[in-house]
Amino acid sequence: MKINKNALISVYDKIDLENIAKFLIKKKYTIYSTGGSSNYLKKINLPYVEISKYTKQKEILNGRVKTLHPKIFGGILAANTQEHQKELKGQKIPNFDLLIVNLYPFEETIKRKKNADEIIEMIDIGGHSLIRAAVKNYSKTLIVVDPLDYPKIIKKFPASTADRKKYAIKAMRQITKYDIAISNWFEGKNNEEYPLRYGENPQQKAVAVIDKKRFRQLSGEKRLSYNNLLDLDAAVKIAYETSSKKNICTIIKHNIPCGASIENTQIKSYTNALQGDPVSAFGGIVAFNKKINILTAKQLVKNFYEVVAAPNYDKKALEILKARKNLRILKVRKFIDKIEKRSIFAGTLIQDVDNKKSSIETICGVNKLKEEKIDFFINVLKFIKSNAIAIFNQTSLIAQSGGQTSRVDSLKYCLLKLKHKKTQKKINELYLFSDAFFPFTDSLKLIKTEKFKVSIYAPLGSINDSEIKKFVKKNKLNFFKLSDRHFKH
Repeated sequence: MKINKNALISVYDKIDLENIAKFLIKKKYTIYSTGGSSNYLKKINLPYVEISKYTKQKEILNGRVKTLHPKIFGGILAANTQEHQKELKGQKIPNFDLLIVNLYPFEETIKRKKNADEIIEMIDIGGHSLIRAAVKNYSKTLIVVDPLDYPKIIKKFPASTADRKKYAIKAMRQITKYDIAISNWFEGKNNEEYPLRYGENPQQKAVAVIDKKRFRQLSGEKRLSYNNLLDLDAAVKIAYETSSKKNICTIIKHNIPCGASIENTQIKSYTNALQGDPVSAFGGIVAFNKKINILTAKQLVKNFYEVVAAPNYDKKALEILKARKNLRILKVRKFIDKIEKRSIFAGTLIQDVDNKKSSIETICGVNKLKEEKIDFFINVLKFIKSNAIAIFNQTSLIAQSGGQTSRVDSLKYCLLKLKHKKTQKKINELYLFSDAFFPFTDSLKLIKTEKFKVSIYAPLGSINDSEIKKFVKKNKLNFFKLSDRHFKH
């Protein structure tokens, strides 16, 4: 017995629609179609059944409701079972064997339009629902969402069960991306793909999906690179996340802070940050928490940096910086992140951002640091790979080490860097921050042998905490317990 085949076409993008429609007619398919798609088929003289005539329900609400009808979804969702097919026959509903659907161009619309009402109208309802229904019943109803797939459909027809599943997966990925774009728009995000020349290395292809509302590139002939964006992530978070009326500057190299300072003046914060490690600062990323002024701009152009980021720029300062053609200048908005993601072999890791303010508890000595500086020093520490050790003077980072497999090795290297600094003779008191507890007293013994006065800020949590406290008090070391660990794995 000959079984009639039926296709439903409801598309916004009508590219190559004529080719696939003619092919389906050749294969004896009856084409059902909606509004704009019907008009297109009519113009090219191809036979079709108007959906509204079939359902006996006109499009309503200016086309907002066209395909949302049991006579359509029944034909898509019915399985090839005796029970389902008997019910369809009783209701005079045809099986829909093929759906060609693509959605309103929501992402393209938000790039071109600002009017919220116009954007709202580009949130597809019917098409989205048709796709989901076809995916649910993919073994019977083939779903095609991409005009680029029309030649594949024609060449390999009818589609195998495996191919049907591939098309269903592609359709689900499309509507998932579509839903994320809508969600981002409602949340005020403006995510778009940002082409990159390559990833961490030239042999790695890469693209960034970024929120364009977060920053604007004001100058610089080159676009940002993969590594630039990683370094910027650390730079602006350190500069922006400390709640302070003071001036903050941070310099990042290879995703690690090599300089950071909090001062009363911007120029002082910059010069202090640069002194933290002037060799590593070359070719780095610099970020400020306040509008860049002329004095700071004049000093910045004396060194080579890849990127400078700040909330804003004085007009003259911007002119000075723009004179450096290869310098990327970014205007970065204040932001608050709540979660962070990281891909792994098995999927994606998602966690809360480490932005809890840590308190301190005195174990021994007198704390001379105000809360504002503790917060800033911890923000710097958070971006040094564990086992992280960071040493500060009253305002600035002067030595750091991380990424070692033992804390004592990290401490040794940090102290070695400190000894090589010419400014060490001028240092009266230092503040050493550790991202996690000292498991043994070996690190404390090493600190004790140093000739400078140092206050230690570190979490506890080791099974040897009692020994650590005992050693600290016996040797009268200034030691303050941080309430939280700040690993960066």
